[in-house]
Amino acid sequence: MDHLVHTFEENVLTLTLNRPEKLNALTPDIYKALGDLIEEASGKDDCKAIVLKGAGRAFSSGFDLKLEVSHRSHAQKLHTLQNVANRLRWAIWRSPKPVVAAIHGYCLGGAFELMLPCDFTIASEECQLGEPEILFGAGPAFMMVPWMTGHKRAKDVLLSGRRISAREALDMGLVTSVVASGTHEEEAERLVRTLCAIPAPAIAMNKRGINRAYETMGMGPHLESWAESTAYLGYVIEEEGSEFQKILEREGTSAALRWRENRFGSGKDKA
Repeated sequence: MDHLVHTFEENVLTLTLNRPEKLNALTPDIYKALGDLIEEASGKDDCKAIVLKGAGRAFSSGFDLKLEVSHRSHAQKLHTLQNVANRLRWAIWRSPKPVVAAIHGYCLGGAFELMLPCDFTIASEECQLGEPEILFGAGPAFMMVPWMTGHKRAKDVLLSGRRISAREALDMGLVTSVVASGTHEEEAERLVRTLCAIPAPAIAMNKRGINRAYETMGMGPHLESWAESTAYLGYVIEEEGSEFQKILEREGTSAALRWRENRFGSGKDKA
């Protein structure tokens, strides 16, 4: 599909979100294609690592808003969250291959949740991250932030809807490293070359061991059950969410985002 470019060179599968005119906004088709490719690569001996990145000005602005607030039934939305979007995130988590995200520009909403289960995240210093969905009455489908950072910081990210800087995300433990603007892909490639030189069984076994520590504490059932709560949020009628949807349908995405920023502030970093 045109919105996702995939290449396999020197034992590395590179997956590039390629919808730059929409800031690589995610759709169910993109989620499904990514999940299929990662699951396929996970079973191949000649694949040593997987890289996720975005073309154009951003990694991704998140799930396509027009689809997010479209009139889908609760069952349809729950199916998309559990069996399409979160299926991809679990594929990343469970893959025996190391998965590296190289992010820049925006990494918001569904894209932020796509980045979280990756084993490494190299963030360009100008990158803005976060979960703005709460500002229009929604929430994360993959509630992984509390498992990665402290109680207060998780609430700061998930309850305020504000954008956090790459440096803040590093301090919170949400990304691996922050690099100079424009060098995130180069740094990711350097990391991948190191990972490819390590015996694959050692990578796979140690990744599984680290992940099991979180799973033993109950992360798996928590994340699996949370999708239904998120789907339900789409049907809790609130003034802000209803007005956002009306403007989105009547005037388009840009107008809806301007309304949201005027009502709640830009959601950017705190002073």
